[in-house]
Amino acid sequence: MFWLTLIPVLLHLTRGNSPCFGRSLGISPSRTQFFKRESFTLCCGADEHIMTDSKSACSQKSHECNITLAGIHHKGSYWCDRSGERGEAVNITVTEGSVILGSPVHPVPEGTSVTLRCLTSLKSSKQLVVVTPINQSCTFSKDGRLIGVGLTGEMSFAAVNRSYEGLYKCTFSDAESPGSWLAVRATSSPESLPPTSFPPSHHHRFLYAVRAVLLLVLLGVFGGCCWRTHKEPEEAASEDVTDGDVMLNRTEQKKDPETNTHKV
Repeated sequence: MFWLTLIPVLLHLTRGNSPCFGRSLGISPSRTQFFKRESFTLCCGADEHIMTDSKSACSQKSHECNITLAGIHHKGSYWCDRSGERGEAVNITVTEGSVILGSPVHPVPEGTSVTLRCLTSLKSSKQLVVVTPINQSCTFSKDGRLIGVGLTGEMSFAAVNRSYEGLYKCTFSDAESPGSWLAVRATSSPESLPPTSFPPSHHHRFLYAVRAVLLLVLLGVFGGCCWRTHKEPEEAASEDVTDGDVMLNRTEQKKDPETNTHKV
């Protein structure tokens, strides 16, 4: 019975905050805008399928889809589906421009800090796209109105509320990014919030390794407790037998006076 009650705890620790569990679409890198010929990964839960209204080949094939050379045909809405139950949709944009905006994939709760990043692309020797942050002055707009300048290519909000919802863009050297919608949830319940990040795979492996070590420690502690609980009654019984033998010897000595005589 002990191991049966421990199984749900072990599963919870193993899953952690991975975006591949639950009804929310996970994206790596964690943004909704991508350059043409860039690579990214989509992920749903193990018992779900990726669905889309685009011309992407990802639809209905698996719970995970790797796009190695993004094209304009990958632009569209994507969501996770479980037996006909549709999860929250994410709109993905693929652009041939030189600037994109990095913003949260899913709605964020009120009071959360949010950072918008202006990104550009560099082509490698194999014509693949390498995305880099713009560490220079960029302008940011919301719903077509200028809201500020990020001297290092970023704009941060300490605590967002519903008034922060809107369509955001960034501009660098007269090149403007596509727009991304920032959604803010009024609820603060952590159970209803989807994950807002998809760490790189090596970071996931590190987290899972740490959780595996914690699981081993927990198993060792619980196993030690069970062993001690089983061992203590045996030790107590052994002590009772020893004490009983001592008392029996004392009683026999009192009954036999010859045992108390001294030899000459």
